Amino acid sequence: MLAKLLLELNVSFRLIIGERYCRAQQEARHASLTYLCLLVSTRNHLALHNLYHGKGERSPEEVAGLVGLRLPTQPGGKGWEK
Repeated sequence: MLAKLLLELNVSFRLIIGERYCRAQQEARHASLTYLCLLVSTRNHLALHNLYHGKGERSPEEVAGLVGLRLPTQPGGKGWEK
């Protein structure tokens, strides 16, 4: 009984205030969610940028290691490999 009365009051209240109030509330919610998405995306971008941004000249061994490869070694030891 109380739930039915509250539902009727809610419906009549919506009719009194009109759709402009509800639309403004939805627009404010959408704007806040959009801003939250911007903040989260900016933080993710900065984290990825700091992780993968170039740090100057890298040796061939470092570059190969970044993509999961190893450079071949010279058999017999020519003296230039580490």
